[in-house]
Amino acid sequence: MSLALPILATLALWWISTGAVLVLGERSDATRNTAMVIASLAAFAGLAAIWGVRDITAPWAAYAGALSALAIWAWHEMSFLFGLITGPNRAPCPPGLRGWARFRAAAATLIHHEIALAATVAALGVMSFGADNAVGFQLFGLLFLLRLSSKLNLFFGAPHFADGFLPTRLSYLHSYYSSKPAGLFFMLSAGAIAALSGALLWGAVSAVTPFEAAALALLGALAALGALEHAFLALPVPDSALWRWLLPARDPRRAQDT
Repeated sequence: MSLALPILATLALWWISTGAVLVLGERSDATRNTAMVIASLAAFAGLAAIWGVRDITAPWAAYAGALSALAIWAWHEMSFLFGLITGPNRAPCPPGLRGWARFRAAAATLIHHEIALAATVAALGVMSFGADNAVGFQLFGLLFLLRLSSKLNLFFGAPHFADGFLPTRLSYLHSYYSSKPAGLFFMLSAGAIAALSGALLWGAVSAVTPFEAAALALLGALAALGALEHAFLALPVPDSALWRWLLPARDPRRAQDT
């Protein structure tokens, strides 16, 4: 069985969807509002598709589940980067704040976003309970865990981090990042994600059916991208460089955002 297609599809969908969200984040309020309406329709279509293919085990149904999960994820990413669903705290970290107080302040900057993601994971889990095809739920859940690990590493400290993804309206989040040598949590989380990717891809190689091969390859490729994202936190190369050519200059309208 060829695993090239699901792996390449995951890479393409990840790169295109991330770039699209970044580009839209630079646009005017009217454009972002229109984009949110379209994204909402796409997310509802994704929910319907995940339910529609829950008992279909053809390879195309694995792709449909993955694409649907990415559509729902894109809605959450846009709602966060557009400043619509973040958290009650929209202020920079007070100087000298440490320990549990700093963690609470940082969590309050995005807790509403995290609750929305967790609620979506739970809803997709209920929809996919007992289903033959749970790729949509599995991929969205994996995205949630990968992003949570990245956020915790940014808070606890990583050698390098890129701020190219954050629009001006969310610039206060920079103050909660910590730049320091990779610690135990970073090594454990990055190692676990790399091991998970290897296990999933190995499962795809030894899969019995084409559906299982496609599903495991899609998940394994996504986990590999998560491992790459963590690697960027340890290397002096910002991952935002992958989309820098899409954003040659900051839109003047962005500086007016609050």
